[in-house]
Amino acid sequence: MNIAIAFDEREQHFLAFVFMEVFGGGSTRIIQNILGPYVETAHNLQPKVRLQAEAELPSIELTADEWRVMYEALNAVIYGLGPSELHTCTGYNLQEACNINLRICAAVWDARGVGRAWVGS
Repeated sequence: MNIAIAFDEREQHFLAFVFMEVFGGGSTRIIQNILGPYVETAHNLQPKVRLQAEAELPSIELTADEWRVMYEALNAVIYGLGPSELHTCTGYNLQEACNINLRICAAVWDARGVGRAWVGS
């Protein structure tokens, strides 16, 4: 089951850029350590998110499992960079990045009707 989450153009490009930090930024090792078992899956998800962001569609559509990886990748970037570097590298402040992750959680929980537990947890 795919879940589409509406993001504006800036937010979509931010989500695609998250993978740049996971795989090519100066804090890559730290971020990948935080991301842990999701690194390989994130690597496979990177082109799918990038292509959707470049298509300038009104939303990004992923499976619940893929959204979980996106959520974890964004968390790893937030924690790996910290608030100041997050803003410097991405243009997003901590509140904006956390709000995007909150929207991901809410959309997945709502779509799956699972309440307060992530699918597969």
